[in-house]
Amino acid sequence: MSKKILVCLAGSILLVSGIASWVFKPNWAEAGKVVFKRNVVIRAFYALTQNGSAGSLVADYLSYTKDKGGVDDYNNGGTMPADSYRASWITCGAGNNWCNTGDATYAEKKDNSTGLVWSIWLESGTAKTWFWANNCYYSGVSTSCDANDEDGCICTKLTSSKTGCEALGGGWRLPHQKELMQVYIDGSWGNLSSAGNYCWSATTRSGTTQNAWNTSLYDGYTYFYGKTGTVRVRCVR
Repeated sequence: MSKKILVCLAGSILLVSGIASWVFKPNWAEAGKVVFKRNVVIRAFYALTQNGSAGSLVADYLSYTKDKGGVDDYNNGGTMPADSYRASWITCGAGNNWCNTGDATYAEKKDNSTGLVWSIWLESGTAKTWFWANNCYYSGVSTSCDANDEDGCICTKLTSSKTGCEALGGGWRLPHQKELMQVYIDGSWGNLSSAGNYCWSATTRSGTTQNAWNTSLYDGYTYFYGKTGTVRVRCVR
């Protein structure tokens, strides 16, 4: 009796008969191919989330090729390396009802790898506190959140006079740390406007709760910073 497998390609499920093995392949159809031959499953993945080769703006760029690990997407201020991994993206506009959000003001692009729609940066790029970005009550006194385990570092959500991403309505929110890291992997430097900056995540640093994580959308650098400090803000939905 033939066995059946489920293969996940680009977010869809395929039921295939006559195969003797189970195979799971995550979302990226363009990142690899599955070859079936007489009950043998051969998975040939290529270019899965790998960095690309350095461009001419990088010192000794010919020495930093993809096969040696490549460079970050920033490429020392150049364009994203052509052979760097990137997801497919959709530009939000009237033709797709701004990526089905109906938000002509803030919706910029949709990352098809995650399904998240990303906003332009808020307040024209003015840096804001984590509390403002995450729609959290803040006393306004810096000492209320300057050490680990202080109650003032806990996010108490505002239900009126909202701030940051949640003030936009429509399900906009501050992204998590891993979502920011993923959007860099998926090619934020080559796709989002004003990507040469750090952006707040909603995620608190576990060992020092007065800090939260932020991520550079141009080279992927992720670091923690005091919640009362100011960093730029982008939203997802």
